[in-house]
Amino acid sequence: MRIFAQRLFDGERFTGPATVKIADGRIVSVQPGEAAVDIRLTHGVLSPGLIDLHNNGAFGVDCATATPEGWDCLVEGLAARGVTSVLPTIITAPLARISAAAARLQVAMARHPGLLGLHLEGPFLAPSKRGAHQAEWLRLPDDAALDELLGGPAATVLRLVTLAPELPHGLSAIRRFVAAGIAVSLGHTTANAEEMRAGADAGARLVTHLFNAQSALGHRAPGAPGVALTDARLAPCVIVDGVHVDPAVVQIAFAACPRAIAVTDSIALAGLEAGATLAFGGTPATLGQDGVGHREDGTIAGAAITLDEGIRRMIAFGIAPEVALAAVTARPAAALGLDAGRIAPGALADLVWWSDDFHALQVWRGGIAPPAKALRGTEAARLELMDLEERGTEEIVRLFLGQEAAAQRALANAAPALARLVEGVAEKLREGGRLFYAGAGTSGRLGFLDAVECRPTFGVEPGLIVPLLAGGPSAFIQAEEGAEDDEDAAQQALEQHGFSARDALVGIAASGGTPFTLAALRHAARLGGLTGAIVNNAGSAMAKTAAIAVEILSGPEIIAGSTRLSAGSTEKIALNILSSAVMIRLGKTYGPFMVDMRASNTKLRNRALRMVMALTDADEQRASLELEACGMHVKLAVLAIRLGLAPEAAREKLAAAGGSLRRALL
Repeated sequence: MRIFAQRLFDGERFTGPATVKIADGRIVSVQPGEAAVDIRLTHGVLSPGLIDLHNNGAFGVDCATATPEGWDCLVEGLAARGVTSVLPTIITAPLARISAAAARLQVAMARHPGLLGLHLEGPFLAPSKRGAHQAEWLRLPDDAALDELLGGPAATVLRLVTLAPELPHGLSAIRRFVAAGIAVSLGHTTANAEEMRAGADAGARLVTHLFNAQSALGHRAPGAPGVALTDARLAPCVIVDGVHVDPAVVQIAFAACPRAIAVTDSIALAGLEAGATLAFGGTPATLGQDGVGHREDGTIAGAAITLDEGIRRMIAFGIAPEVALAAVTARPAAALGLDAGRIAPGALADLVWWSDDFHALQVWRGGIAPPAKALRGTEAARLELMDLEERGTEEIVRLFLGQEAAAQRALANAAPALARLVEGVAEKLREGGRLFYAGAGTSGRLGFLDAVECRPTFGVEPGLIVPLLAGGPSAFIQAEEGAEDDEDAAQQALEQHGFSARDALVGIAASGGTPFTLAALRHAARLGGLTGAIVNNAGSAMAKTAAIAVEILSGPEIIAGSTRLSAGSTEKIALNILSSAVMIRLGKTYGPFMVDMRASNTKLRNRALRMVMALTDADEQRASLELEACGMHVKLAVLAIRLGLAPEAAREKLAAAGGSLRRALL
């Protein structure tokens, strides 16, 4: 299989366009350009699959107690969000419970290659830094404890252990784990800088949730965070929900350390609604409005995001997208020695196709994609915004601005199709045809507005651009919601205007399935006219019906279903570009000047005068006299002055040039 992507993230940097060849579950080659592809990704980003090294559960599933069905739910739910590899985490518990959980995980790993093994967070932790862990279950990492742990089922799946190096027997435990092929992360620790470095000397290579449940960073005593960020042997893991660590500090951590890894530390509450309560680590945890789990005493018990949301938050915090992506792909892969996390020959073909705002559109695990799922369209609710009304006003404003920016990037990806539509419509108008717009609600009003605005801007004669608004012109002011379902009205409107094969019709609808607009497209196609569609969802009925489909995948709105927002903004921009570019092709402009405009008021008369003066170097008096003599027609006045023609001769010259001022001046 070959996947072409216009833009790729290879684990370190953005690149592309390129074609990724996959065979037997691995990447065989990455070739610049497009080469005999099976799948073409013309927008968004193709990246390695995400790797979460600290995940206690999600979607109501706790890794410590998960059933076979629970593991299926967790793995598939994470994969749908781009997380193709996860290191299930179990927190402090009696060793017998840990062994039982490890045995269940071993069975699940046989079904799900994306389960990397067990991350045991405890019970070898500093009591004063235990956080949400129960004190009575903590243990010292002595030989007896390690013998029991490594002599049971856990030994077969244990991949990573978090422990406090300053504990009695801590350093010898690190050495024993490392000798057994088990990685060690330093965490839940009071260790000072010297003790942290001793842990690294003993073989530890990661640090668990930087800044959380560890000694503080001081300007003279760097503590655990200072060593984690500066010791090249250690890869610090950072919870990136913006609650466990302040966004500014998250930004500092990733700016300071090229090894920093992003993790979720999610618990079973991730993916559920605020107020949900589940047992975690032996006691209840409740999902708060702040998006994290809390014990009854207010102690933070864990995060409630998935790693794709972590990417989006990191970028919102000001972290460069390539750093955010590296922190969830290549860096965790390097820390555990995984043959994933990169788009390079030999790597596992775990891949994610992202939208421009980093929502997963398609996921491949070992080169295999699950059954096709609908893209996140304009009607989808953004569950990460469940607390929207609780947020600060400036944050809400920035959310809208961020969504608008992402929507305009989606519009930019539709540029080739929009250019084809411009050329097609311009050709129809050159041959004496007309341009029709059809739409309902916001989309129909935008088409109506564009048609009205073209007359004064470009001097368009009445009837050249015909807007068909569901419910008729009165629906522009007073919404008539039921009118969008009236298919007969669309057909009748086209017949009343005498639509024919000479004409073009552009249907506009965010959903791509509005009955009125779809019926207009189908009838226009039956009559032989050119049909185009401007839509905001992929694979819609309108896109399939139209000869030229402009699909602007602007994604879910901040307020679900309110397509007057990003969808409406991109439709308005697309219509502005369509009509303006068509008018440029028809000679209605000269450079940046709207030389065919109707000077129907004082403001426009002054604008016409300024254009004539700019294009002829004539003074104000002469330019004004020629404009009056030419009926306030800028093109005629320019020809009259520059070629020394009488108004009628200028009119004949312009007509011979097909209305193009540039050709008439040659």
